[in-house]
Amino acid sequence: MESSNTLVKVLLAINEISMDPGLDFKRKLQRVMVEITSGLGARSGSLMLKKGRKSLEVVASTNPGIMGVRQPLDEESPSAWVARTGERLYVDREAGADRFQKRHGHYHKSAFLLVPVITQGRVIGVMSVTEKIDEDRFTQEEQETLLKVAGQVIGALEAQRLADDLRKKKRVLQKKNRRLQRLEQLKTDLFRMLIHDLKGPISELMASLDILSYTASVDNMGYVETAKNSCDTLYSMVSNLLDIARLEEGKLDLVYEQILPGDLLREAMARICWTAEVKRIAFDESGIPSLEAQEPFWGDRGILLRVLQNLLMNGTAYSPEGETMAVGAEYPYSGVVRLYVEDRGPGVPSEHQEAIFDKYAQLEKKGDGRIYTTGLGLTFCKMAVEAHGGRMYVLSDGHFGSRFVFELPLEKGKRLPVMPRAVR
Repeated sequence: MESSNTLVKVLLAINEISMDPGLDFKRKLQRVMVEITSGLGARSGSLMLKKGRKSLEVVASTNPGIMGVRQPLDEESPSAWVARTGERLYVDREAGADRFQKRHGHYHKSAFLLVPVITQGRVIGVMSVTEKIDEDRFTQEEQETLLKVAGQVIGALEAQRLADDLRKKKRVLQKKNRRLQRLEQLKTDLFRMLIHDLKGPISELMASLDILSYTASVDNMGYVETAKNSCDTLYSMVSNLLDIARLEEGKLDLVYEQILPGDLLREAMARICWTAEVKRIAFDESGIPSLEAQEPFWGDRGILLRVLQNLLMNGTAYSPEGETMAVGAEYPYSGVVRLYVEDRGPGVPSEHQEAIFDKYAQLEKKGDGRIYTTGLGLTFCKMAVEAHGGRMYVLSDGHFGSRFVFELPLEKGKRLPVMPRAVR
């Protein structure tokens, strides 16, 4: 009964200490250790917690002179033994008096008691009590008392400390995140401003080259056309950058109209005809259905023309000279139109067929080990198609040619589900 009363008193006192907001973690541990030592009728007590995997450190003690002292875990000492084994250790004149004699020879009395501090099945420290005031021994009830206190109270205080540390780290991370977000927003705003300002001089350059094409000699016309094509490419890149930003923010407004797929494909081919002629690339239009077999769909004509232009320009760039590119349209399911551009390039390996649509994707080509960037054209294409409620993917054996496909709903406002790769 006396042991139970002692345990209750100690726990009540410790609970009051642990709830005191005016005490920090170290002071709470010190007060708790003093309370436990006094409650068990002893003069000396200390608490050691693990520091990393190699040592114990005194964090609370009735003897201020040993605060901060460290002890290696591989040392043959009572505290190290308890920390390693997770077992209670009790020594007095009758119980193992010759054990660890060198470690406690400086004490006035023989009896000492050490118990592991265990949290979530893991030993986090060791609590020791020595120098019993009256009889030089600790009873079984006193040992049980210390064991219960060590496991419940110190473990709870350690959990509280870890929670406080976690909250502090969370606040620090949140502060850093807010700062990074501000910097990222500043960088994004500056980037968009620069890209937007580039459109003006590029447009003027394109207009000047167009005027120059009427007066240039036959010998110089090739240079003028090459410059015009380069400006077209640069203008397209700038437009892609701006539109990707708008698509990501949901701010690109689509202007819907009814479109025939054959008309859209032929207009896109006409826009890149000069580039195709330079490489002697021909177009196979047999996949375009007859006018009577075509069913119109709703979409933003200007945006979808740029999607097809990007695909055609990519196909032209990767196809060998003198090759043929196939274009076509079909209706694979009810309410769906499918358009495709098929090139004769080196193909897209299966492991890259998703990544090529990622922004600034870098892909390693097997064989030569070089890194290739996919740019922003395919990113824009996929995002633009998805903004129409459609889906986009590539079909390729990874060796000979690629077919870039996008499917759109015929009706405005419809959205197609994502198609698993296994059924493409």
